[in-house]
Amino acid sequence: MNRIRFLYDTHDDVIVSMSGGKDSTVLFHLARMVAEEKGRLPVKVFWLDQEAEWQATVDYMTAIMHREDVKPYWFQCPFDFTNSLSPVCNFIRVWDEKREKDWVHPKDDLSIKENPSKYNRFKDLVNNLPEHCTDSDNCAVLVGMRITESLNRRACIAYGRVVYKGVTWCKSRHGRHQVFWPIYDFTNDDIWTAIARNHWAYNKIYDYQYQAGQAKQTMRVSALIHETAWHSIEFLQEFEPKTYDRFVKRISGVSTFAHAFDNDSVMPRQLPFAFTDWKEYRDYLLEHVTQPQYRQLFRDRWKNQNSEEWYKVHIKEILVNDIDGTINGNARSKIRLQTRRENGYYRNRDRLEFEALKGGAP
Repeated sequence: MNRIRFLYDTHDDVIVSMSGGKDSTVLFHLARMVAEEKGRLPVKVFWLDQEAEWQATVDYMTAIMHREDVKPYWFQCPFDFTNSLSPVCNFIRVWDEKREKDWVHPKDDLSIKENPSKYNRFKDLVNNLPEHCTDSDNCAVLVGMRITESLNRRACIAYGRVVYKGVTWCKSRHGRHQVFWPIYDFTNDDIWTAIARNHWAYNKIYDYQYQAGQAKQTMRVSALIHETAWHSIEFLQEFEPKTYDRFVKRISGVSTFAHAFDNDSVMPRQLPFAFTDWKEYRDYLLEHVTQPQYRQLFRDRWKNQNSEEWYKVHIKEILVNDIDGTINGNARSKIRLQTRRENGYYRNRDRLEFEALKGGAP
C-alpha cells in the first residue's frame, strides 16, 4: 500500500488495469483503499474485453465496473486478435459487427464501443488505450504483473534498471502515462491470503480450476485463445458448457483442440516415429501446418536457435500459431536468465551497487 501511496502522491491521475484475474483483483482493492484514504475516489478501472472470455470473468468484471466507487473504462471495441487454436483462421475480429449474433457474450451498455486509437492489435491497444482514459500528462497505470508468473517477468522486473525515482518495478514512460507493478513480489499465497482475509469477491473460475485439481501456478483467466492460455480449452466444456457452445460457433479450432486434449496429443512429448529428429519434425510442421505467408516470419525468428531444446520450442510455436513470438520470447528470457546466473552476472552487479552505496571502492 505504501508503493501505491507513493504513486498517488507523485501522479495527477491513477488508473488500475484489470483482467478479471486474482492479481488485478488484489491490486484494485489496494488502490481503492489508498484512493479512499486520500479522498481520490472513484478509482479509474481499465479493462480491454477480448470477447473470448470466460463467462465467470465477464460476470465478475461487470460487477466491478458497476461499483459506485469505480469510474469504468470498459473497452468492447473491434480489433484483430491472434487465434492460437487454428493454423487456418489465424486471427479473429473481436467484436466483429458482422458477427454480432455469434458474439461469445453481448456488449454492456456501460462499455466504450469505439476504438479511439489508431491501433488494431491487442498488445498495441493495451499499451495505448490508457492514454484515452486520462486528461493528465502525468498518469500512473497500475498493472498486477508478478515475477513468480514467468522467468520473462522476473527478468523484466527484478533485474531491471531503475526507471522512476528509485523504482525498478515499472516500464519506461509511454506517452502521457507510465506503467507500474506494485505487487510484483507477491507470491500466489500472498494473493490468495489477501483475498481470503479481506473477504474480497473474486473470479469464480478459480473455484472450478481448484476443484479440477489444477496447480495454483497454472490457473489462468485470460482470453482462452491466447498463445499462453490455450490449456484452458481442456476445461471449457466442463466448467462452462454454454460458453463452450458459443466458442465452437464463433472461433475456429476450438472443437479440434478440445478433442486433442482427450487424446493427450496437443503437444507431443515424444518424437513421432516417422521422423529422425526434432528438427525434421519442426520443418515438416512448418511446411504443412503454418500458413505460407507466415513461414518466413518463423524462420527469421529461429535464426541461431539450433538445438534440440530450441526445436521443441519451435514446434510449440507452430502448433499454437504463435505469430507474435510470445513463446519464443519467454524461452529466450529463460535461457538468458540461466546464463547470467551461471556466470555470476547478478552477483557481481549487486556487489558493485552495494559498494557504491557504502561509498567504498568496488
